[in-house]
Amino acid sequence: MRKPAAKPDPASQPAAPADRQEAVDWQFAFERSEVMRAFQQELLVSIGHELRNPLSSQMGSLQLVLSDLCDSPEEEREYIQSAKESVERLIKLLEEYTRLARHDLPIQPLQPEPTQLRPLLQDVYSLTRLQAQDQGIRYEWPILQPPSVSEPSALSDSLMVWADPHGLVQALLGVCRWGIRALRYGSMALHLYPIAAAEGHLCLEWNLEGRCHVPVETKSSATWRVSERLLREMGGDLELGESGLHRVVIKVTLRLIQ
Repeated sequence: MRKPAAKPDPASQPAAPADRQEAVDWQFAFERSEVMRAFQQELLVSIGHELRNPLSSQMGSLQLVLSDLCDSPEEEREYIQSAKESVERLIKLLEEYTRLARHDLPIQPLQPEPTQLRPLLQDVYSLTRLQAQDQGIRYEWPILQPPSVSEPSALSDSLMVWADPHGLVQALLGVCRWGIRALRYGSMALHLYPIAAAEGHLCLEWNLEGRCHVPVETKSSATWRVSERLLREMGGDLELGESGLHRVVIKVTLRLIQ
């Protein structure tokens, strides 16, 4: 009589769910790196556009001097001094953009911690301003303006959120990049306010007004998907609050450190 087959030992079976989870994590890491690579490529193109016109203008001034077309030695010195000052400004600008373009954004698992929000937002603004400018978009982040007596800033230096600094920078870069690409022309302004219905949370809200690309699509956007997952893994959220031909609202929820 044939013996019944022995039942497999559950302990010896492969941990399929864990393997699947690991595969999903590797896939997400790859998607994060691809989104960052595309962003840095766009930033490099924008930097080239930003530097080309001023350099061409100064080359014209120096050409006048080299061709002896100035009316006097004093005029020559004025052109040379102007060119020197302009080149110095451009060198500082290039150094700053180079620093930002090489922003260290590792793709290892997130490690949330209390994080100061203002300097992080200043970096995100600097990294995305040129892309908006290239598209003719008014890029207004009033919360980053120095506070005044009549209008205190909603974004104090002491405001802390629960986030992985690198992960939050990448998530917000993706939000801004998606928003800039969603606009044909118009303005993109950032506002900040506490959420009454969710104590201990605040909302970063970008209002896009002008002419938008319709239909407004998020599911097919790798940039949106990466930002959405990063924010959720840090206890936050990303949602499209409103979308239409002339207005889009993007809302990012973050956990506050009380």
